[in-house]
Amino acid sequence: MCSERYLAIDVGGTAIKYLLTDRTAKIKKINEMKTNRDKEELFNSLDEIIYPHINDICGIALSFPGKIDSERGIVHTAGAFREISDLSVKSILEEKYLKPVWIENDGKCGALAEFWKGNLSDVKNGVFIGLGTEIAGGIILEGKLYRGSFGSSGEFSSMLNCLENPDNEKRFAKLGGHKNLIEHYASDKCSDSYEFFEKYWNGDKAAQKALKAYSRIIASGIINIQSVLDAEKFCIGGGISAQDTLIDEIRESLHELIEVKSSEAITEPLIEKCHFGNASCCVGALYNFLIMEKIICG
Repeated sequence: MCSERYLAIDVGGTAIKYLLTDRTAKIKKINEMKTNRDKEELFNSLDEIIYPHINDICGIALSFPGKIDSERGIVHTAGAFREISDLSVKSILEEKYLKPVWIENDGKCGALAEFWKGNLSDVKNGVFIGLGTEIAGGIILEGKLYRGSFGSSGEFSSMLNCLENPDNEKRFAKLGGHKNLIEHYASDKCSDSYEFFEKYWNGDKAAQKALKAYSRIIASGIINIQSVLDAEKFCIGGGISAQDTLIDEIRESLHELIEVKSSEAITEPLIEKCHFGNASCCVGALYNFLIMEKIICG
C-alpha cells in the first residue's frame, strides 16, 4: 500500500542525488551516490536507490540531462551519458518497478522547483542556471515552463563562446562547469570544489582570483541569455551555489559588465541562489510528476 511518498531522483554527470518525500516536497535529507556513466551501471545505480523503497512509494520522479520528450518519457540525448540515445526510460523503469514514472530535463526541473515553491515563485519571467558538470538551464516565460518547439530550451551548455570560430571546445558548458573553477585555480592545488572553497576562505589569493574569473564567465553567459529573454530574475543552482560568495561575485561581475560593456537596452536582472539549493532538480522532478499524474494542477 502506497503511503503518499515519492522518490525524486536527479541524475547528474558527477552524482545522482535523491530524496524520499511527500507531495508537499518536505525535505529531511538529500542523499547522493557517485555517477557511473556506463549505461548498464547507471541502471544498476537506480536499482540500488529504488528497490529499498519500492513498497513505500507511489511513484518515481526523474530529473535527467539532455533532450527529453517528457510526454512519452523518451531520452533523445543525455548530456554526459553518451550511450543513451532515443531510449524510452519511462517505459523501461515502469516495466521494471511497476510504479508510475515521469521524467523531465534537469534544467527544466530546476526551474519548475523554484517556480513552484522557490525563488522564482514571485516572477512571470525567470531563469534557472544549474552549475554542475555542465550547465543545466530552465526558463519560465509568462508564468509557464518554456520547453521550446523541439524540447531543447534552456540548453545553455551549447552556447558559443567565440563567434569567429564557432567550431571550438570552449562552449558555455566547458567554461561554466564547476570543474573549470578548479582548472582556473590549478588542479594540483585542490581536487574538488570543497577543497577549493576551504582555500578561498583561508585567504588564498590564487583561489580568490580564480573565483572572480569564473564568476565573470557565468555573468557573461547571463548577459547573453538576458539579451534574448529579458527576464526578471536568475536563480543559480548546483552544489557550488551554496557558497554565498559565489552569488555575490556573479552579481558584482554582472553589474560591471552591463555598466561597461553592454548597451542600456539590457536591464540588469536579479541574481539569487536557489531556495532548494542542491535539491532543486529533485523537487522539480516531483512537481513534474504530480502535474503529469494530475495530482495537482500545473
